[in-house]
Amino acid sequence: MENSIAPRVRYDRFSRILHWAVAVIIIYAMFMGYLLHALQGTPYFQFFSVLNMTLGTLATPVMIVRFSWRFFRPSVPYAADVSRMKKNVLVFAHEIFYLAIFVTLISGFLMLQNGYNLFGLFPIPQPVTSLEVNKFFFELHRYACITVGVILLGHVFAVAKHYFSGNRSIIRRMF
Repeated sequence: MENSIAPRVRYDRFSRILHWAVAVIIIYAMFMGYLLHALQGTPYFQFFSVLNMTLGTLATPVMIVRFSWRFFRPSVPYAADVSRMKKNVLVFAHEIFYLAIFVTLISGFLMLQNGYNLFGLFPIPQPVTSLEVNKFFFELHRYACITVGVILLGHVFAVAKHYFSGNRSIIRRMF
C-alpha cells in the first residue's frame, strides 16, 4: 500500500501564531527601542519605556515556547529544488536568529537600572544592582538588537525575493 499522505506545505496554526506574535513584538520593540532615544526628556518616555520592557518580558516566555515547540511540531520540508548546502545555511541562520533574540531579551532585562511595573500592575525588581554590570548588558543589548535587525531585514528581503520571483511556497509556510 502506498503512503497517500502528502507532505506538509505550511506550519501548524500554533507555530504560525507564535511566529507572528514574536514578529510583531520584536518589530515594535526594535522601533520603540530606537525611538526611546528621541523621546528622552519628554512626558512620553516613561510610558513607552515601561511598555517596551513589558513587551520584552512577555516576549521571553513566548520565545521559549516558540523555540521549544519547534522540536515537537510537524516539520515542513523545503522545496525539492533547495540544495542541501542552502538548507544548512538556512537552518544555521535561523539558529543565529534565535540566539540573537534570546541575547537581546536577556540583556534587555539585565541592563535595567531600575525596576518597573509590568503593565503597571506587577512590580518587576531591578535584577542587577551594579552599574558596571548594567552598562555591560546595555552594550550587549545594543549589539544584539543590531544583529536581530540585520537578520530580520535579511529574512524579510529573502521572503520578498521569493514572493516577487513567483515562488509563493515560502510565503504559504507561515500564512
